[in-house]
Parts: sequence; C-alpha cells; structure tokens
Amino acid sequence: MSINEGDKPPVHGSISKKRYRRKSEVWKHLDVSPDGERAICKYCSKGLCANTNMGTSHLKRHIKVCKRLIEGTTSQTPLTRHEEDNLHTTSTPLKPLGKLHSLKENNIGDAAKGKVESANVKKFSKYSDGQQRVVDPIETTNAAERQQGESSAFIFAEEERRLQDKDVDVASLKEYGRIVSMTFSSEMEAFKFFNDYAKRKGFSVRKSIIVKDKENKTITFRRFYCSRHGFREKKHLEKTNRRRRHKMLTRCGCPVKFCVKLDTKTGMWWVQDFIDRHNHDLAASDATPFLRSHCFINEAQKLEISTKRASGIRNCQIRDYDARCSGGYQNRGYQEKNLYNFSVADEQSRKLGHDADSVLKYFHERKNADPDFFFKYDTKDGCLNRLFWADGQSVVDYAYFGDVVIFDSTYQLNRYNMIVVPFIGCNHHRSTVIFACGIVSGENDETYRWLLEAFLEATFQKRPESVITDGDLAMGKAIKSLLKGTTHRLCSWHMERNAKKYIHDETVRAMFHELVYVCSVEEFEEKWKDFEKEVSGGSPSRQWLQMIYELKESWAAAFLNKKKMLLGMTSSQRSESLNADLHNYINGRMSLCMAVQQFERCLTHKRTKEAEFDCIAFQKEPVLQTLFPDLEESAARSYTPNVFHNVRDELEKVVGLVVDEILNSSMASKYMVSRKEKAKSQYIVCCSSIQDDVDKISCTCAKLECEKIPCRHIFAVLIHMKATCIPRCCICDRWTKHVKSAFPSDREGGTFNVSDHCQRFHELNKAVIPYHYEVAKSTENYLKLMESIEQQKRQYEHVHDKKLAENSVVKQDVKEDVKSLPRIGNPKPVVTKGAPKKNKKRYERIKSATESKRKNKCGRCGQRGHNRQTCQLLTQVIILVC
Repeated sequence: MSINEGDKPPVHGSISKKRYRRKSEVWKHLDVSPDGERAICKYCSKGLCANTNMGTSHLKRHIKVCKRLIEGTTSQTPLTRHEEDNLHTTSTPLKPLGKLHSLKENNIGDAAKGKVESANVKKFSKYSDGQQRVVDPIETTNAAERQQGESSAFIFAEEERRLQDKDVDVASLKEYGRIVSMTFSSEMEAFKFFNDYAKRKGFSVRKSIIVKDKENKTITFRRFYCSRHGFREKKHLEKTNRRRRHKMLTRCGCPVKFCVKLDTKTGMWWVQDFIDRHNHDLAASDATPFLRSHCFINEAQKLEISTKRASGIRNCQIRDYDARCSGGYQNRGYQEKNLYNFSVADEQSRKLGHDADSVLKYFHERKNADPDFFFKYDTKDGCLNRLFWADGQSVVDYAYFGDVVIFDSTYQLNRYNMIVVPFIGCNHHRSTVIFACGIVSGENDETYRWLLEAFLEATFQKRPESVITDGDLAMGKAIKSLLKGTTHRLCSWHMERNAKKYIHDETVRAMFHELVYVCSVEEFEEKWKDFEKEVSGGSPSRQWLQMIYELKESWAAAFLNKKKMLLGMTSSQRSESLNADLHNYINGRMSLCMAVQQFERCLTHKRTKEAEFDCIAFQKEPVLQTLFPDLEESAARSYTPNVFHNVRDELEKVVGLVVDEILNSSMASKYMVSRKEKAKSQYIVCCSSIQDDVDKISCTCAKLECEKIPCRHIFAVLIHMKATCIPRCCICDRWTKHVKSAFPSDREGGTFNVSDHCQRFHELNKAVIPYHYEVAKSTENYLKLMESIEQQKRQYEHVHDKKLAENSVVKQDVKEDVKSLPRIGNPKPVVTKGAPKKNKKRYERIKSATESKRKNKCGRCGQRGHNRQTCQLLTQVIILVC
C-alpha cells in the first residue's frame, strides 16, 4: 500500500507529525511491507530505514536515482559516481518502526523478527569468482519461518523482475534474501550455518565481536568475519629480535561479515547485517577442507580416535582409514595436523598434575567392579614411589600355575623412567601368563622386598617352588630373605653373555657351556678344574670365576636337576619376550595412568590367546602317529595340544630302549632302562602299584619331577608292563585341559570398561552397521534412510547439549567417578640401571651379582682408572708440541 499526504505514519509514534509532514513528498514513493515493519522503495523494492535517523535529502537522492535508472532507460546520460554509490551503498541496518503490535495482528510469530537489511545490488549480485551459482532454497523448520520467507519474498520479487535484463545474478540475490530472512535458535546454530555457507563458497570463518547483557551476562550479539578480515598488527611485523621467520600473511582486510542478534523477548537470533563481497580469491573445492574453520575434529570423531589409539592403532593409520571410509580427505572433516594436535592434547590432559591420582582412582574403580582386585602403593615425600596390582583372574592363575615364577624388570616404560616389574609364569598351554605387576622408582634391596611382600599378600602367602631371575644382586637378596625354601635359578642366557666379557677364547667358552648344562655333579667338579686352568686374564676374570663358582647351585644343571621343578625352563626368556611386547604397547612418553591401562591391554591379549588355545584343545584332536596308539590316545585325552607334542616326543624315543627287571615284589618293582648302543647310560625306574594299578613311579633322570611329564624311560616300563593308558600319577593337573574348568575365566578384566556414554555410542554403532550395509544395496532405500536421518537431525538440533564440548573425550575411559581420595603427587623421574650415558657418572649402571666391578681402561696407554682425555701421555704430547 502507498502512503499519501495527510495519512498517519505506518506505525504510530515512530515519526513525529512535524517531521512526517516534511517528508510527505518522499513518502509518496514508499510502500510498507505486509508485516508493517519496513518501508520499501516503490521503484527498486529496497528496504529503507524509516526512523528519524534518516534525513529527507538521503531519501530524495535514492528515489531520484531509482527513477532515472528505471524510467530513463533510453537516456544516454550515465549516473554520476555519487548517485551510483547512493544507490548501492548499504544503509543503516533496519530497525522496527515501532512496537510489535503489527506482528501480532498479522500472526507472524517469533520468526518475523528476522530483519531484512537494505538490498545491496552491486554487492550481492556478483561473487568474487565471477560465477553464478544457483543455491537450493533453505528449508524452514516451522510455520513461522515459512511465513517469514513469504514476507521476504515480497521484498525481492519486484526487484528480481526489474533486474532480469541487467547484468545481475538473480540467483545470488535470491540467496541473499533467504539468508537475511533466517532465524536461529542459538548462536552456535548461526555459526554452523555461516561456516557451512563459507565452505560451499570457498572461504574460512572467524569469530569476532561479542556483546553480553549487563544484567544476566547472556550473549545478545555475535559477529562473524571472513578469516582474512583485518590486518596483522605492525608490532609483530616490526619486531627486530625475532628468532623465527615470519609466518605468511593471511589477513588482507576482507569486509565479509555476518552479524546475528538475540531478540530477548522471543529468544530467537536474527540476521542484523550480512556482507558477502570478498577482496581476495576464494579457495577451490578441493582446497576448502584445508581452511581453518573447516578442518576440525567433532566430538564423535574424538571418541572414535581415542578408542582406536587405546587399541594401539597409529595416527597415520587412523587418518587413512577415516579418509577411505568418508570418501576422501575432503570429506573427512579434519586434517593430519588436527589429528596429531588432538593426540598430544589427549595425552597431556591425562598427565597434567594428577597422574598419580588418576591411577589410584582407576584402581579404586577396578576394586569396586572386581572384589578380588588387589593393589598397593607407597609414597615418598608426598609423591608416588611404588605401585603394585593384581586382578582377580591373575590371582586364580597363580593358584594353578604359580609353581614357577619368573621375576624380572624392564626399563623406562613411562615418562618418569619408572621400572615395570612383571611376575610371570607358564600356563597349561606352555604360553606366558601374568600373575601381577609392579612399577617402582628404584632397584635396591628395599624396593624388591616391598614388591615380594605385596606379591605374597596378594597371593595369600603362597610361595612358588622355583624362581628364575637375572643376576641382579638386590633382587637375589630379597628372594633369599623372603622366599626361603624356594629354588632360585639364575638365567643361563645371562650367564653365557657375561662369560663373553671375560672369556675371549671360543674353545674355553664351549667348556663353560658344558658346565652350564652338564648333568652330573662329579663331572661338573672335574670339568671345572680344567676350565679354571684354561681361563686366562687378569684379576677381573679371576674374581668373576670365584663369584660364579660360589653361585654354582643357582645356574649349573648338575645341582638344579635334583628333583627341583623348573618345568624345563633354564632362562628368563619369557620375561624378555614380555618386555619386547610391552614396548609395543608402552613408550617413554606415556603417563603413568596410560601405561597401566596399556599393560592391562597386553594382559588381555595374552588371555585372549589362552582362550583360543582352549578352543583348539577341546574342539580338535591330534592325529595318532606312534607305534603305541593306546598310550598316545590316553595322552591326547589328558594333555593340552602343546604339552601333548612334548609327551609324544618322549613316547617316540622309546624305540631302541631295553628294559631289564631287577626287582619284583607285590608292592614295588625296579627296572633298569638303557639303550643298546649305550649300555653304560642306565636309568633306574621305581614303580609301586596297588591292585594292579600303578600308584607311584619315578626315574633317576628326574624328568617327571622337574618338568611334570613322563620321560621315555617311564614309557618304556609302561610298555613292558603292557599298560593301555598313562597312570594317574604320571599326569600333572597343571598340563591338562580341565585344569581351570572349576572357575570361569575373566579374559577382559578392566580393559574395556568405559563410561555409559561411550558404551551406548559403541552399541549404537554395532547395531546400525549391519542394517546400513543392507540398506546401501538399494539407491531408493538409501535415499529414504538419508531423508529420515536428516529429519531426526533437525529434531535434535535445538536440544544440542552445549556442555558436550566441555566434557573431554579423554574422560570417557573410566566408567564412573569414585569418592574423593587424598591427593598424591606424581612420581619423580628416576635413574635406572640401564645402559650408562657417556660422560655422566650418575647414570653408571649397578653391576649384577655375576659381574665384577672393574674400572674403565684408557684407550691411549692401556691403563685403568682414567680415559683418553685425562691420560698423562696426552699432556706430555701437548707440552712437546708447544
């Protein structure tokens, strides 16, 4: 409708009567929008501000230019620069012409608060890349937005019709109209829309000015810029004492902005200002994903990445996997730098100041879930110094397989250089089983005593029959004092490695090898005298010989094979293998809490392999291939497959043995077993029986007592007695299939305990992936499902949890919080007994029990006690030269 002279203003109270009369001539050329909120030019349909801030001269100039442009198309007189600028310059943002009573009368609702800025034909008709893009209409989510779209369409319909024959991008003008007419439920929703718009166009977005309400401190205004807005400050460019080169300039004063304002009455955000004219080139579609605001990791991706990293997947593998699943790096949403930054931040957040507290909190949660979980810790000067733990399944495993324990340590597997000390053994499949683990800050007698006391407390004071360690002197003293009656064997591999340091002749080293594995005490004493004569060298070699001779009962097989059970193990190789595995899970940069969780991940892997071996043992049967099928079948029914292979090897070696009965009575019998070609090598087998059933059997080779499997000599006697099955006294329960059948095994422990949020997230993924796979086979079903997903996304957008960004994903690895615990400081980095550092005496390694303490040898003069740099010969040479 038009406003004639003498009529009332469009909205009462917006313009005084005196001013209204002065502007009556101007108002003849103005219309009012259907919602009664905007004054619109009759010629160009441009929304104009109709309040008292706009002077009459400005309106007259605008109407004059419009009339010349539309009515004087045949005129050859071009517009002046001042007139052209007056037509195309964006005026002051539109404001309501009064109260909102007209909105209530038209029943437009909250969405009508979207204010339309004065149309800028020149600014929004063309884009910087010179292309004309047709953008799909933005769907409104409620009836109020649809009404607002109809109101905005009125503004631009006439202008679109008039500008069709001119060099103006009508599609861009339509898009501009839709954008300025939009409303948003939150500031984040507005930013997301503008960021998506920027990605489609090829530029990045940066957040800028923010205005808050003085009373309730809520945000009422937000401005977003193109990331190239403004300029770098001169103080950064003029700095003289720079150590690094200047970063490339990114800001060039781009004027693009997007402003939204909150309507406090309706709670909706409306577009107050929008400029989209760049002064720089826009990025191509394949380069847009590298712009800053378009490469970020959302919360769901963070959770996925944390889960994959906790499973040992490397960052480069995660990057390539996500790129392939998303259809390319441009659809992945983040770039390589974002991934590595998040990984570092993830690790740092776990170790900032509360690493020790996090470990204890994690153990308390494990204790709540597993009542049999045991842990113990010790502090020094308010900082964590020692830590020991064992879960319920480890305690059960020790009850079955704790007869032989390998006790060793590894070096520097966390950021504090603390030592990981696992207690391991051998299970019924002859694979490694972990009984407990300790992390300590030192390697002295007191530390190892504390660890052994904690181990005995966790295992209800059950002592092992044998312990295998390396030659650490402090470890040996702790074992001797706490594990009385336990056989302590030194690792044979470490013994031979130390022999290389003092014995340089290979022939003499071969003699030492025989001493380690010889079976007779008399032979050992005889060969030791010859070996001692052959060893040449100074006092260090003699000291080493004396030391190892005093420890002969801990490493020589002649003294260890006297019915001392070692299960055939002569070295701590299992511990070395476990240490190598731990290096694949743990590194020196990890926090203590992460190191503990990764150790349990390694533990879970070992138990999973045990479950796999159990499946093979119960579901598969070996093929019989010896000459004694009855005994072989009996062994196959009782033993696990790996142990059965060792038993069958002994059964195959029976061929060629001769059995002579030397004593036979109703209660006991003795047999002499020998080989035809070696008649001097004789073994006596004693057998006692009750009612024709063998009750007890033994052999002088002591294989049954040491390794818990029958030897070839016992099998020869059983065949001589025409036995059809292996006697019960020859079968040790620890090697049988059913040894752990009384109690169910917990293979996972606490490795996969996560928060309820993470658990629901993983379960949803697990449930929908098979369904999505079937739907993706049909294009029609795929489109229907995508439409349904988009509808659900729009429903949940307005209930987006703003606190989600505050809840870091790294906190999702624990299931629930426990009550407050006393604060304990993080461990202090320590120096271990590892390889010494050059020119640093504090890193000098402590010698083991089998190593002598000798001084360094000078490479210039050959004397000990100094080196080449402090040698006196060097000083004499310098004096002569001078």
